[in-house]
Amino acid sequence: MVAKGGFHGLGNTRFKSSVNRAPRQRTMGTPGESREVLLELMLLADVGMLGMPNAGKSTFIRAVSAAKPKVADYPFTTLVPSLGVVRMDSHQSFVVADIPGLIEGAADGAGLGIQFLKHLERCRVLLHLIDIDPIDGSDPVENAKIIISELEKYSDKLATKTTLVSFQ
Repeated sequence: MVAKGGFHGLGNTRFKSSVNRAPRQRTMGTPGESREVLLELMLLADVGMLGMPNAGKSTFIRAVSAAKPKVADYPFTTLVPSLGVVRMDSHQSFVVADIPGLIEGAADGAGLGIQFLKHLERCRVLLHLIDIDPIDGSDPVENAKIIISELEKYSDKLATKTTLVSFQ
């Protein structure tokens, strides 16, 4: 329990009697406790997709599920995580989380990464998507090393999580 509520007031029906059929009186309740609470949503998915911006994460989730995240050929199209349900058959399915692209320094607060790395901690498996021909002409191997380095800097738990790699 975060805060205890106050005692309720008594309304019109409480004062109703055979003599007073339509009472117009009430008693005030007592105030309860008041607290400001900051809640943080941590998504839970079976598979968490990660990679550089424009690696094809949103395109992948659109292809394998009914999710329809925005897809465009500019970095940081995805600004909020999206979830997609992948149906294996009528009885089996799993949830995939598409998080915004990570950049160098994400674990230290650069870009949007620090806000979304925590969601990956709640995923059972990570899927690292690597674009073999990035639009910006960067080296795919170096990009993969950057993502791995950011995971290690953010959390040992995240760095040792089972990770599948897919080349796009």
